[in-house]
Amino acid sequence: MVRGFFDSFFSGLLDSKAQSVEEKRQPRLLKQLVAACYENMSGCFSNVMFPLLLGMNFESYDKAVEAMQAHHFNNDTSHKLLLRFACQSKPLYDTLVAEYRRQMETLLLGHIQSVAEHVRTRQPMPEGEEMDSDHAIRAVVRAEMHGYALGIKVSGTGRTSLHQPTVFRLMAEGMATLLHDEETDVWADMEKIGLDGVYRRVCKDARNYETLINEMNQAYEDLATAEGIVSALGDDNKDNT
Repeated sequence: MVRGFFDSFFSGLLDSKAQSVEEKRQPRLLKQLVAACYENMSGCFSNVMFPLLLGMNFESYDKAVEAMQAHHFNNDTSHKLLLRFACQSKPLYDTLVAEYRRQMETLLLGHIQSVAEHVRTRQPMPEGEEMDSDHAIRAVVRAEMHGYALGIKVSGTGRTSLHQPTVFRLMAEGMATLLHDEETDVWADMEKIGLDGVYRRVCKDARNYETLINEMNQAYEDLATAEGIVSALGDDNKDNT
């Protein structure tokens, strides 16, 4: 989820700011974007991750609200405290913070962490914090879709559309990091098996595939309603997946 957020958020910024594929790949531009967002990064991260973590760790939204009211949270409550609360355990929070720092360090070097890098260096989840695959897939999809939309929103360009190839890349690579324990060439034989084949391979089985596609479509509909995200995806999302 954390890697997916950072990949998606900065992909949104790059899609909005860069004029070409070559420019997107320049470390200098990414470093500039990281520097420009550095002060507000924790707020952007919390904006996306806080509700997802609540959904993971509370039985219902009402239960989460009751607990927040009991802690007297308000608009002045720090992002750190909100995330610590949403994690509901110190080991999970420590894992979250460690991964946040790893992602920021990678970005400051001028690149977004690749799937291979993540699989090689990621830390195991704290004992007892594992999720079933359905919930995990939905959480990663939401972290990426909402992170990408937020990156576009804060770019200041006025853009309101998601770039379809970027969304498809994020989803495929997100599943590769989530569902695979070893490095995998996500785009191997792409010309032969097509995008649908890539998705089915990284998802491993039909259930995971259906969960991914359904959550992608639902996330897009929610973003279209809440954020006014339009064009670029639309009905093509369903046709192509």
